[in-house]
Amino acid sequence: MESETVRIQAKCRAALRSLDLSDLFTVEHLLCATGEKAGRQIVVRAADLSGSAPLGLVLETPEAYTILHSRNTTKLHQRHIILHELAHVLLHLSEDVGAVPVRDNGIAAVVRKLIPDLHPDLESRIRARTTYADVQEREAEQFATMVQTRLRVELPHQRTDEEFPAGLQDLFDAPARSKVAP
Repeated sequence: MESETVRIQAKCRAALRSLDLSDLFTVEHLLCATGEKAGRQIVVRAADLSGSAPLGLVLETPEAYTILHSRNTTKLHQRHIILHELAHVLLHLSEDVGAVPVRDNGIAAVVRKLIPDLHPDLESRIRARTTYADVQEREAEQFATMVQTRLRVELPHQRTDEEFPAGLQDLFDAPARSKVAP
């Protein structure tokens, strides 16, 4: 198993290097570079994915790859889902082996609801695995985890005139700001 981990890490590093990005980059940079390499636009959309549906999936059309991710989770988790699905574009979608027809994994109804005008021939090009027993899923997860450490993340700025939220103030032992009259 250890040799598989080394192989997966090497494959992910090579895929990321092939995009020729700077040391720190944004998700947007990664999406653009992957789209350029794949020769198709990469579109990211939030969707109401829940229940037995996966939290993310990729739809391949001749013009674009559409990454759908659950809107009902944290921003950090959404970003991880996007990176995971993007890894499938970069590492796997050109491989026909392992494509799972939507009708076989129970999300056909979800996809038709999200994309009502989807041509039936395209349903078989949706990747929607829900288990990490699949090597492609482990590779995508490794890629997403690895990329998280390299991302340039814009942190929200706490306005100086805003009080730190009470729950966070207690959690981080932040002192309450004194009210100074103007």
